[in-house]
Amino acid sequence: MASAKPAVLMVISSHEPGWYLPELAHPFEILEPSCRITIASYLGSNAPPDPKSVDVFKNDEICARFYETKQELWKNSGKLEDFKGRADEFDVICFIGGYGPMFDVIDSKTAEEVILDFYHQNKLLTGVCHGSAAYAHVKNPSNGKFILDGHKIVGVSNKECELLFPSTGIVEPWSVETELDKATGGKYEKAQNPFEGHVVVSKSADGRTFITGQNPASGLELGKAIYEELFGVSYGA
Repeated sequence: MASAKPAVLMVISSHEPGWYLPELAHPFEILEPSCRITIASYLGSNAPPDPKSVDVFKNDEICARFYETKQELWKNSGKLEDFKGRADEFDVICFIGGYGPMFDVIDSKTAEEVILDFYHQNKLLTGVCHGSAAYAHVKNPSNGKFILDGHKIVGVSNKECELLFPSTGIVEPWSVETELDKATGGKYEKAQNPFEGHVVVSKSADGRTFITGQNPASGLELGKAIYEELFGVSYGA
């Protein structure tokens, strides 16, 4: 590992409407006691969460506490570009979802360079909801294949986006489910019903591991899966 205490780089959006609160708060709750967590946003400095997510999860104890006590994390976030070439300092990268990332982080040259650095060093590659889409179009320069090729991956589904559209009105640049399914060679997965939590750990013979969650309901289980991969024991054992 990069340090005695595993280091996790969590990446959030700087673009309106922002990132989705429980998708950061919930895995942070699981990992923070035993890991060193760094927050990076696309532009750095203040990168607030989607206000709708703050309101929807105002009665969620973890989210409410995180929002009230951890604002310095996103108000003083590092700039993603400054983490290029620094994968050796970390054990995990995690892309947080929400609609914002679809318009700045995802498909950016900066994110691609950071991802490939982590990929080539066999670090844990993780994401949740729209955050999983950060890997959708990234190819391995050595063979031209998608880095997700053959992996089981989850991310926000078409049905979930369809159901949310009346309340958001946000037109996304492309379908996360469709593009993840293409990149994996048809191995995209989703929960039986929309908005149910679903987390998948996918390992390849060459040592690469992806851990992805489908939606906000997947945040806690995503954190536990990352913990278990880092420490080799069941969470809470």
